[in-house]
Amino acid sequence: MLYAGYHLYRGDDGTWRYSAPGDTFVRVRGDDRLLEIVQRVEVTGSNAGLNDDDALAVARVRDALVGQGVVVNGEASPAPDRAWRVHLAGDGPVAEQLIPLVGGVQLTRGTVDEQAVKCADVLVCCAQWLPDRDWQLVDDWCRDHCTPWHGCYAEGTQVVIGPLSIPGRTANYRDTRGRRLAAAGRPDELLAHWSYLDSEMAKPSPPWTAGAAAVAAGLIALDLAALRVGAPAPSEGFQLVFDPGTAAISRHPVLPLPQLAGVVRRTDRA
Repeated sequence: MLYAGYHLYRGDDGTWRYSAPGDTFVRVRGDDRLLEIVQRVEVTGSNAGLNDDDALAVARVRDALVGQGVVVNGEASPAPDRAWRVHLAGDGPVAEQLIPLVGGVQLTRGTVDEQAVKCADVLVCCAQWLPDRDWQLVDDWCRDHCTPWHGCYAEGTQVVIGPLSIPGRTANYRDTRGRRLAAAGRPDELLAHWSYLDSEMAKPSPPWTAGAAAVAAGLIALDLAALRVGAPAPSEGFQLVFDPGTAAISRHPVLPLPQLAGVVRRTDRA
């Protein structure tokens, strides 16, 4: 199998090359027939019909391409012995569009409580507006049970995604919250706004289009797919802000807050 983003092909001049991400093109020398067989095998995954001599020759060509980082070495990872458990909270457009993107998992839906966090491999919270009070509690539960969690919400006309919180590895919601308050020109006004969003007072629906919700769902799904196989998530360490008006996605790095000493030693004066 070729690595994602790589292509092996015969050019218009009859010579073979592979292309790599970033407009990289490298010529490949070798027997034309064997390279054509390798291309078919790596694209289709089938080596049916190869005789022993061809199979050995193809293996040598393939090994050379593995050494160049073009072809994936080894077999596909075995299927997990149980379904990956995803708990999805929220009933807005992002949640609905996310469901078909996370197929092959054990999906539960509903409100979040500590039991739901404890039983999930990952939690996803799709909120209308920022639920600051609830997410602080969710953050504590996820920390206590080592459960990764992701989230999104509307802010003004933009969509905020993440950051994906992986306990012991990345920043969590409390870190993100603390850093935002520290950077705010008027943290008191920000806290007052979050308090209003936490209240039961009528709030307008987020101005999300179906397209904006689809972008948010797709970005979350990419992170979940990586998390499921133990790979680094595309947005890991960043909070994403999507602006539907300009189609721009901003990446804001978020680092864990330093752990402050819990005990201050008192010194007695003579």
